[in-house]
Amino acid sequence: MGYSNITNPVNYQLASLGQSGLRVITSSFTPVSGEYYRSFEVVGSTANATATVTATSVNGSNITALELINGTKIQGLFSSLSVSAGTIIAYIA
Repeated sequence: MGYSNITNPVNYQLASLGQSGLRVITSSFTPVSGEYYRSFEVVGSTANATATVTATSVNGSNITALELINGTKIQGLFSSLSVSAGTIIAYIA
């Protein structure tokens, strides 16, 4: 599937507004082959909800089983995301 290069101002604006779509990712999520994500945010029904996230970054460090609190948003370019507990919303790149 690939991803849009955000050095083009039009692609940047589309990505920043989430116009490529999103995925709600829980522990039962089945990865979509070739899909990339621009950012993700932890969501939950309570203020103290958490999610344990593993992410593969295209550039920079990977995230391995990091527990994040509700409302945490991480931006980058990720080739895979998984959640062992909790829920995140991931924006497609």
